[in-house]
Amino acid sequence: MYEGSQSIDDKPEPKDYVREVTARYIGPRRKSRVIRSAADAAEFMRPLLRDHAREHMFALYLNGGHRVISHSLVSLGTAQSTLVHAREVFQTALLVGACAVLLGHNHPSGELNESPEDLHVTRRILQAGSMLGIPLLDHVIFSSEGCVSLRDKGHID
Repeated sequence: MYEGSQSIDDKPEPKDYVREVTARYIGPRRKSRVIRSAADAAEFMRPLLRDHAREHMFALYLNGGHRVISHSLVSLGTAQSTLVHAREVFQTALLVGACAVLLGHNHPSGELNESPEDLHVTRRILQAGSMLGIPLLDHVIFSSEGCVSLRDKGHID
């Protein structure tokens, strides 16, 4: 055998590849404070959702103590709408071991109120999270007028 070479038996396990790809795809897990309220979620997400001409939807992934362990862009839409599927939200949630999820998206139009489509997406994500045991804690909508929590408005129990 050549000096300094590895034997075939020394190759990394498949789970090591998955862990490496996951870390590169999701990015580093930065330590952040606990999310206790819609105001905390809004403070964390506001820089992610500010000044976009198109709708962006982000998911925050929380551990059992409601500390943010990761976040990701789950949908990039048009100036007036965005589509998101539960698989985009919960694929990452499962990879990072999240115990709960928060959604946030912007309304570039400046309209602060939720649309019927926003409520439909929220219901779908709530149902999927319920089946997986990863609850959706809130969905916060941002506009130039401020932000609104769908939980605070009674759309999420």
